[in-house]
Amino acid sequence: MPHAPRLSHCALLALSLLLTPAARAATGVSMDVSRVELSALPGGTVNHAVTVLNPGGASEGAMTVSPSLRDFVLPPQGQAQFLPAGTGKNSLARWLQFTPQEFKLAPGQKQQVRYTVQVPANAAPGLYWGVLFFRSDTPAAPASGENSVSLNYTIDVGQIIYVQVGTPTVEARLNALEASYADGQISVGATVKNSGSGLIRAAGRAQVLDGQGRPVALLPIEESVALPGYSRTFSGHAGLALGPGQYQVLVALQYAKGKFFTGQTRLVVK
Repeated sequence: MPHAPRLSHCALLALSLLLTPAARAATGVSMDVSRVELSALPGGTVNHAVTVLNPGGASEGAMTVSPSLRDFVLPPQGQAQFLPAGTGKNSLARWLQFTPQEFKLAPGQKQQVRYTVQVPANAAPGLYWGVLFFRSDTPAAPASGENSVSLNYTIDVGQIIYVQVGTPTVEARLNALEASYADGQISVGATVKNSGSGLIRAAGRAQVLDGQGRPVALLPIEESVALPGYSRTFSGHAGLALGPGQYQVLVALQYAKGKFFTGQTRLVVK
């Protein structure tokens, strides 16, 4: 009797860096918190923990979970790009230690993973970051019959870790503002360059005015973050019926307490 083929699939789940309070993979482990923001002084130590859960049902098998630290960057648009640990100059790789190194979780079982961040005494004030991934191998489905296929998945979910050392500078500038309209939807994008050493978290709104200066729409600019040294486009989208003509789009974006970007751009609808 021929053996049933066995397939292996590795999936990297996109992280929500901003708003999601908890992360959960469809078939892997889940975490209590998907992002933490910690503070420390040069020469200081920060201890923290994340709770990892196997959400599987009683009929499913145990998972082997392997934590690992990686770096990431945020491109101007789109999801995070993950890099080997120690790649970035603001990497936590040389500072962070975690335990346990590997563990098993039965369905419904939890495990607390503790980590320590030891900040060097000569560390410059600023933001340092990384993502602690948890790779879990889901048990293979039992094969039945000659032509059956069993699938074995490895799933990665991770906790974003931001560590603010000392008092970083909060400096940013608005580099570009764009608006477009197609198929009944307006899109607005404000590209911000983080020129300081701290995390920039921004959100706001855009107002659309017609040719006579009358407001015709108000849409939110979704919250996002810009890492030090990087640019990020903060965007908003909305369904809107606009007739042909020229419009003005006014944008207000708050990126720190008492600090705003404002700007306007022209939108032509044909």
